[in-house]
Amino acid sequence: MQSNKYFGSFYPVTSSIHRINPVIKLICLFLFLVPMIGSMSLKLHIVILFLLLMMMYSSKVPLKFYFNMLYGLRYIYIILLFALASKGLTLEETIVILIKISSFIEYLSLIFYTTSPSELKYGVEKVLKPFNLLNFNLGRPSNLIVSIIHFFPLLFTTEQEVLKSASARGLDYYHGDIISKTIVVLSSFKNTLRLTIKKMKTAKFASELRMYNVTKFRTNLRTNKIGFLALMLLGIHIIFVVYYVKEVGIL
Repeated sequence: MQSNKYFGSFYPVTSSIHRINPVIKLICLFLFLVPMIGSMSLKLHIVILFLLLMMMYSSKVPLKFYFNMLYGLRYIYIILLFALASKGLTLEETIVILIKISSFIEYLSLIFYTTSPSELKYGVEKVLKPFNLLNFNLGRPSNLIVSIIHFFPLLFTTEQEVLKSASARGLDYYHGDIISKTIVVLSSFKNTLRLTIKKMKTAKFASELRMYNVTKFRTNLRTNKIGFLALMLLGIHIIFVVYYVKEVGIL
């Protein structure tokens, strides 16, 4: 599993994907989820996967960061294959489901790698604002949402650190069979969870040191302009949704 310090967190490079407005990124994510959840069209998901690969390449984030995440989940994929086979699904249906899961994981990774925590909070606030009929301050719930989103990548990273430490003490995760690895992961999960929560508290304290106040509305230091690329990606995602709607016969 990916052990690099940037796993699941912002990767500070300059790219066309990094410059996309965070609000557009989140809207595209929501649009992406519509056909991702409902459609079983292999052609559609192959096209979506191709677009995702192009975005990953354009992000200038090392591709190994993305693919190591899938490699780290290889045993879950094996278990999933047996589960799908027991349900009597066809080969095409199985491939579609695996592509769906992989695409969802990589899309979230793309958002994490190309959007700073400040921009992500800004985007969540703007996306939620139209639903804020009572004019509540969205700073605190937005901060909570982003913290929850970042919890799981941090959990994976911390788990890798704990597994390395456990292997040094005799609980070898890297040279055992699947059953041995499962036992090591389960036995070390409590410690992994404790350390992850501790890191989350440290990150929250660091935000307080930077005088980030969740009880007040914020503005971003960077101007979040909506450029041609953002509009083009938004249009492509809308096309995917329209295709899915026509597929199910709503239009």
